[in-house]
Amino acid sequence: MPTASVFFGSLIVGAIGLAALLYGKSVGSVVKMVLGAGMLACSYLITESWLLWTSGAVLTLVLMSWKE
Repeated sequence: MPTASVFFGSLIVGAIGLAALLYGKSVGSVVKMVLGAGMLACSYLITESWLLWTSGAVLTLVLMSWKE
């Protein structure tokens, strides 16, 4: 049974990842689609709270700072 921190972290990281994947698909950005898919994968595969929040934050920062 996951803790509340893992549950909400997975929910937030997965939602941001899904939004990034759909946005990348609509604008034709492969990098944004890959980052979104990576965030979705992290939300399913990582079960440690601190690692989930850290990887989600890093991937979100990379997603927001990526310029094409």
